[in-house]
Amino acid sequence: MDQKTGKFHDLFGNGRAIIYGIALLVGTSMGVINPLSTTHMTTNHGGGIWIGVISSSYFFFMALGSVFVDRTMRGSSVKTVITAGLLLTAVCSALFPLFTANAVWLLLMSLMGIGISCNMVGLQTALHNLSNEKSLGMVSGIYSLCYALGLIASAAVAPQVYGYVTWLPFAFSSLCLVLASGIIHFKLADVLVIPERAREKVLSKITLPLFGAFVYGFSETIVVSLYPLYLIREHVAVSQTGYGLSIFAVGSIIGLLPLTYLADRIGRKRCLALCVFISIFAVLGIVTAASMSLKLLLSFAAGFMIGPLYPLSMAFAVQDLSAGERSSGNALFTTFYGFGSAAGPFFSSVAMNIWGNGHIFTASLLLFCLFLTYMAMTRKDSKVRITKEEIL
Repeated sequence: MDQKTGKFHDLFGNGRAIIYGIALLVGTSMGVINPLSTTHMTTNHGGGIWIGVISSSYFFFMALGSVFVDRTMRGSSVKTVITAGLLLTAVCSALFPLFTANAVWLLLMSLMGIGISCNMVGLQTALHNLSNEKSLGMVSGIYSLCYALGLIASAAVAPQVYGYVTWLPFAFSSLCLVLASGIIHFKLADVLVIPERAREKVLSKITLPLFGAFVYGFSETIVVSLYPLYLIREHVAVSQTGYGLSIFAVGSIIGLLPLTYLADRIGRKRCLALCVFISIFAVLGIVTAASMSLKLLLSFAAGFMIGPLYPLSMAFAVQDLSAGERSSGNALFTTFYGFGSAAGPFFSSVAMNIWGNGHIFTASLLLFCLFLTYMAMTRKDSKVRITKEEIL
């Protein structure tokens, strides 16, 4: 009984449950902002190129914002960093449906990317510094699960509300962020401080998990932004195109906890390799399957394996870092995730235009293979270093 209580405390105690609640609220807000911003721009006759640039600017400035947080907010309270970012995003979200100018949309989406980067770096740093190293995988998995549940629920409901009252979903998104800010200010007991810059270079310690963050961001945004388009071009009825994305999301949610639990048992690096390896076959199957039912089954498998890449890479990135290095690690992690998310749809759309619709995942497959190759090379290098140390 004491062991079960101790395990529960490792996962939910010491302020972690509050952080999960904040992740749920932020995910709910993002489920409105990301898809409905595109809908709003399309409805108001935004140019196709402008819509692509504005949507990508969110992820691009998320990446740049993470670098800004890491370099300029050393010694600041984590509460201050997160709250400032969430309130900035809340204001921009409320203002977004009130304008119809491309330049204003671009500014607001860029500021929202910066605001969310403050939340991601600060909240993930707080979560990891409050967590036991042995349970980092599960803790990261629960955090990602709460975020995903909020995102999927609001993404399903918000478009229906938008059809009746344009500004209401964006106002609800802002309310979620304001509530999250209030919870952080009043309920997060430990006042954590972002430490001064670590003397040792963090980047060289976590190149592999950063590659994993880039791969996840790259692949996930391809599915979200281009998978429905791929199905339409494959002559799937428009009413059924949402099924592929929904099944992928369900697979992602279901896969989070089992695979992060497995990672805490067999090793996060090994589990990361397993997920990427199986993802190759699932993604290949999607583009080669002849029937829609088989595509949906493989979409579930792809989601089950690709979805956990985010928490696995995040836990892997910070597991060997000291408390003073984890804010830099999380900032770099968010930066690589942001750049991957911005790059994925661009390179995949180029591949589809040049080589055909079936190459939607070609760039992702290339990255999966490069990731496994790099992992094998770093493993050999580590063995060589160990052998040299033993000889000396």
